[in-house]
Amino acid sequence: MSLTVDHLRKVHLQIEAGSSPGERDLTPTPRSLTFICGAASAGMCPFEYQLVGKAAGEQLDVSIPAARLSETMAHLLMPLRRLLDGAAIPPVLSLAVTIDRVSEPAPREVIRAMAEATNAEGCGGDCSCGCGGH
Repeated sequence: MSLTVDHLRKVHLQIEAGSSPGERDLTPTPRSLTFICGAASAGMCPFEYQLVGKAAGEQLDVSIPAARLSETMAHLLMPLRRLLDGAAIPPVLSLAVTIDRVSEPAPREVIRAMAEATNAEGCGGDCSCGCGGH
């Protein structure tokens, strides 16, 4: 039986991003994003809730208005920004998400993810990015 995305499971995603549904103009190739689901002090963010119950191979399309990006991605905003490699965020960010794999993390990975999520509540600068960390 394959694991599904759930609280404190390690999730490996392939993400393609675009400036509108069906477009993949922000990422020329799929990009990897790996995280421990629900490791942030506030629990799961809205993006993680959309993944819960999905197994490897499943896909979903997510459209996120730029004004709600910080709220939707929460502690995953900075990893997403790194994944986009500095691309400007369009008025609505369209993500094609594929669950690559789901696994049980080692306890050490969970602790590290919790520490990183706590540290990711803002970008650490005065960037006007909407991260809420200033």
